[in-house]
Amino acid sequence: MLPRLLLAVFAGILSTTAVFAGEAPSGAPALSFQAFSQKVLAYYPRFKSAHGDVDIALAQQMQAKAGFWPSLDLSAGYNITNDPVNVFGMLLRQERFTSADFDLKRLNTPDRHQDLSAGVHVAWPLFDAMQTIGRARSAREFVKASQADEAYTKMEALLMAQDAYLNALTLEKLSSIIDEVQRSSEGDLQKAKDLKDKGMILGADYYSARVMFGDFTRMKNEIARRKIAMTALLNILMGESVNKIWTLTSTIKEAEAPLQDQQKLLEMALVHRPDLFALNCRFLASAVELSRERSAVLPHVSAFGAAAYDREKMAGSGGNNYAVGVKGELPLFDPSHEGRVKEATARKGQLEQNVQLLKDAIARDIAEEIARYDTFRDNMAVLKGMNDDAKEAVVLVVPLYSEGRKSIADLLEVRHAYLEAAQSYNKAVMGIWLSEARLLFLTGQLNEDGMRTLEEGAGL
Repeated sequence: MLPRLLLAVFAGILSTTAVFAGEAPSGAPALSFQAFSQKVLAYYPRFKSAHGDVDIALAQQMQAKAGFWPSLDLSAGYNITNDPVNVFGMLLRQERFTSADFDLKRLNTPDRHQDLSAGVHVAWPLFDAMQTIGRARSAREFVKASQADEAYTKMEALLMAQDAYLNALTLEKLSSIIDEVQRSSEGDLQKAKDLKDKGMILGADYYSARVMFGDFTRMKNEIARRKIAMTALLNILMGESVNKIWTLTSTIKEAEAPLQDQQKLLEMALVHRPDLFALNCRFLASAVELSRERSAVLPHVSAFGAAAYDREKMAGSGGNNYAVGVKGELPLFDPSHEGRVKEATARKGQLEQNVQLLKDAIARDIAEEIARYDTFRDNMAVLKGMNDDAKEAVVLVVPLYSEGRKSIADLLEVRHAYLEAAQSYNKAVMGIWLSEARLLFLTGQLNEDGMRTLEEGAGL
């Protein structure tokens, strides 16, 4: 999935350049998951871009609907000429024509005349071969599509926020566990060194213990670097400086992991997925566009009206003229019409296939996520038992080591097993909540209400 891949890429890039980091400063500002998710939504550039697409679609819908209304134009002009035809018309429009103007010399070579005119013109398309209706209908579908795209982008941002924050919390938990193990082991290892130097324990046990202690340090360094990368990712998602340090205030509870019905989830996705809804809207718009292109051969009928006032001088009198009428046009031959119809037909067919492709992808993604979710669910009890058993084993081995009945190598081996079990268990707890979030995303329900329910369940 794109959000998961983006997180992995960011973490990989940043972890290659990170340096070892200690604990967050005590004065670091608190950051709850609710505050983090709101900051992500407020900053996320793709969400803002999607909102801009909605505004564009609404503006285009306004433009399409404008075709239903008449257009009104005001005009004013000044003209001076000695052209015989124009002079003859000026005199008539200004109501200044006299019998003397029929003189052949004045008709053929008139003196120059000027005209001051002002007027209004109205045009109203009564029937435009379904073009305006088609544009308005397709524009309406594009508005729905852009709004659905915005909702899908918001879900994407919330999923990325959930993924990043849960990863950060898990790293904090693992960091505290390994710090505790390393501190305890460091003192025990120093005592073992003193005993080895005195010849009281085998050197092989001591050096085996040192190998395991070195692995503790490796694990600590790895987690520290991943924490740096994840902190940078949190800041990137919020639009903050990558070096800003936060104190995460939320926790993760163990998941109950109820059974999921794959068929029911798929049915919900087909109803609620915003991206599928958006694609269906674009398909409907393409069908409208095809119908509009086909109807372009129908006649166009429009009404018009004009009124004008003409005079020779500003202070003089003049003539008032008007014209009203209805005009019809029938395209007898449009060489591009067939090509436009074929293009619209192909686009409609392409979108129909895209809808089916998306449905197949949704079914595949849900099946894969259900398998991942069920794996976490099946292993949760086992991993919890392993974690509890490993912790209890450490508790039991410590006094045995103090009594000399277990070696330092035995003690560190048990602690190493505890670290491995703790990592597996805590990653599984995180994984099952992330899987639940992805299932909400895949079924189109990762809205603010769905996220709030998930937060309450996870203890965020």
